[in-house]
Amino acid sequence: MDSEELARRQKELGTYWHGENGFRHKYLIDMVPLPFVADEDVIGGCLIAATDDMRLRKVAEQFASYFKRELRFDFLQFTATGSNSSQKVLLINSRDVVMLSPVACGAVGFDLEEKSLTWVWIHPLQRGRGLLDRVWEELERRHGTEFTVEQPVSIPMQRFLQSKGVDPARWGGPSPAE
Repeated sequence: MDSEELARRQKELGTYWHGENGFRHKYLIDMVPLPFVADEDVIGGCLIAATDDMRLRKVAEQFASYFKRELRFDFLQFTATGSNSSQKVLLINSRDVVMLSPVACGAVGFDLEEKSLTWVWIHPLQRGRGLLDRVWEELERRHGTEFTVEQPVSIPMQRFLQSKGVDPARWGGPSPAE
């Protein structure tokens, strides 16, 4: 490759990839340290209420954007400036990242009015490590064992719900006879 081609590629990298409107942000997935969250605000060691604090709402919106992108939804499940009073959002605290402050690695949306889990997103590097088990147990402890799971339900979530023995009527899954 000649020096002119290299210069063109470096210029493109500066604008296309890293620039203000660059595409780099579309391919990164961050976990977010929360130094302003006290240990006593971590519910059951795994959840952080994010409904009332704008800083936490913005983190939840970031995770909602990852959810949207990964599952190819047309809209965000949660926005920081949204005003749905029945929507509760909780951040998921990582078990693997060891820091003095909590580190958010995902989020859960819950509709208090409908008593339904509306969405869950966990960082890919944190999946399969028991986080969703802990989150599910805490949600059942706080909201009972009859809340529903809003559809559509992804294949991995269907497998999780089946492994937990959750009644398919709660999430629109196949009956046990199928």
